[in-house]
Amino acid sequence: MDIKQLRAFLAIADTGSITRASETLHLVQPALSRQLRMLEDELGTTLFERTPRGMDLTDAGARLIDRARRALREIDGARTDILAANPGAVRGTVELGLLTSQSEMIAAPLVAALRSSHPDLLLRIFTSYSDRLREWLESGDVGLAMLTDYKQSSQLDMQPLFAEQLCLVGGPALEDHGREPMGLQRLVRLPLILPTFYRGLRLILDHASEAQGVKLNVIAETNDTRVQKEMLHLNLGYAVLPINIVAAEAASGQLKFTPLANEELQRRTGIAVSMMRRNSLAVRAVANELNALTRTLIQEGRWVGATWIGED
Repeated sequence: MDIKQLRAFLAIADTGSITRASETLHLVQPALSRQLRMLEDELGTTLFERTPRGMDLTDAGARLIDRARRALREIDGARTDILAANPGAVRGTVELGLLTSQSEMIAAPLVAALRSSHPDLLLRIFTSYSDRLREWLESGDVGLAMLTDYKQSSQLDMQPLFAEQLCLVGGPALEDHGREPMGLQRLVRLPLILPTFYRGLRLILDHASEAQGVKLNVIAETNDTRVQKEMLHLNLGYAVLPINIVAAEAASGQLKFTPLANEELQRRTGIAVSMMRRNSLAVRAVANELNALTRTLIQEGRWVGATWIGED
C-alpha cells in the first residue's frame, strides 16, 4: 500500500468515476485502474462496486476511506512542516475553514496577502457554518478555522479576534424601528426569520431569551443567509444579522436595520487551530495573516459593526 494507491482510491471515491478521478489526478485511466487493482490485490478484497451510477464503495471501501484520508493528511502535514522548517520561504498546503457569511469579506484579501508574504504556500478554503467548521477541525479536515461563539476545547487552540454587533433587519415596506438600540423585550414581539436550532446566531438569541424568560416569535427558519434576505425583500418578517452583512443594502434603501442592545446580543469570532497542526509553521503563517487582516479591516472601518477584542 503506497501513497499513489491511496490517492487513486480517494479520487475515485470522491468523484464516483474512474474518468473524473483520472482528470482530477491528471493520470491516464489505465494507470489509475492499475493503482486501484494493486491496492485491492494487496488488501484481498474489492473496494468499489461498478454500477450504472458509477463507482460505489463496498463495505471494505467504506471502512478504508477515513483511514486513508487520515494517512494522507499526516503525510501531507509532515511534508508541509519539513518544507516550512527549511531556511527560506514557508511552503506547503493549509486547509482553512471560514464562515460562509464572513468569507466574502476575508477570502480574497487573505489570498492576496499570502501571495505577497508566502508565495510558495497553497491555501485551500472551505466554507460552512460554525458547528461544521468545528467538526472539520476536530477531525483534522482543516488545520484552522474562524469560529463564532466558540467553546474552549482540549483539541483546539483558541484565540479571540472580534465581536460583531447584531441588528434587526427588515424589508423596505416593514416598520422602521430607528437607530436606537432595541432590547429583547421589543424584539420578541416581531415576526422573525431565524437560523434553525443550535446554529450560531440562533443559539445567541435562544440563550438570551431563555435568560429573560421570553419566547421568540419565529415564523420561518433557514440556515442560508441568502434565503433570509430574499424573505426580507418580500417583507415577510425580520432577521437578526451582523450589521456588516446588510450594510450595503441598508445604505441603498433595500433593507433597514436597528441595532440590538446588550452585550449578550453580540457575535464573537476567533481563530481556532487544530492541536494536531498548531506546531505547523505554515498553519501559523496563515493564522498570523488572518489575525493581521481582520484587525486592519476593523481598524480601517471596513468591517462595519465589528470591535477588535484580540491581542494588541
